[in-house]
Amino acid sequence: MNPEQTIVGDLPISELKSALADLEGQGLTIRLHSIQNNTWHIADGGLYSGYIASETELVQLRKSGKLNIRGIKGLG
Repeated sequence: MNPEQTIVGDLPISELKSALADLEGQGLTIRLHSIQNNTWHIADGGLYSGYIASETELVQLRKSGKLNIRGIKGLG
């Protein structure tokens, strides 16, 4: 099976994996928040701090060059 053809939510897995890898490369902590809602918890320190973003939002931020904690904070 071609990984580009595998879909998570509405996104190819490779796009999501790339976005998550970029965040990890920035030293951020990423945890799955809700599998039903396709959301992730992204923290820049501290166990109880952080932000929630959907898979779609993370991929859109990556495509726009704004995938960092500041871009995630700006989501809402």
